[in-house]
Amino acid sequence: MTASLKRAIGHWATLSVEDLHAYADDLANEKHRYPSVIVTELTHDTQSMGCGKTEYIVRDEASGHVTATGKLHLETTQVRLTIASPSSRALGGQEIVDRIVQQLEAVALASWLSTDSLELTDPETDPPEIFTLESLKPIGRQNVPPETDRKPFLYRGALTLAVRRYVTSEREVEHVMKNIHVTEG
Repeated sequence: MTASLKRAIGHWATLSVEDLHAYADDLANEKHRYPSVIVTELTHDTQSMGCGKTEYIVRDEASGHVTATGKLHLETTQVRLTIASPSSRALGGQEIVDRIVQQLEAVALASWLSTDSLELTDPETDPPEIFTLESLKPIGRQNVPPETDRKPFLYRGALTLAVRRYVTSEREVEHVMKNIHVTEG
């Protein structure tokens, strides 16, 4: 299984809010565990950093020859976290959803204001894949109409986040030049 930034963000949300369950979509929540969060990717943009030339090289430790070259890219992804919850005995469903959205927004804002990078883990890969984020910025909250078609009656809300991280793209060197002889002529 390949690593997924969406799964890592869902895992981050479940760690940030107690008793929150993350799913790929509404159909994946077969056991109807609530409150739940669904992570949806809205936009994805990758920009080259620098002048577009090679930004780093990888050398063989034994020989010192260049084995790969790489470029650095800034990846910006907007994701929407859609929260769904029925009412409980103590709280109304919309109040539960609003509290969860507020908690997630506060944790994302704290990580955005921090100078440290944020590491998110996709626990479903073997070994777990770590995504190092430069920022996780809350963009805004959205009202989502309640879902009245099925039971339980679900109240919903959403939070949109901008995820920024640096990614590299490496290319293996096609020809390794071991010795270069220059002659005057």
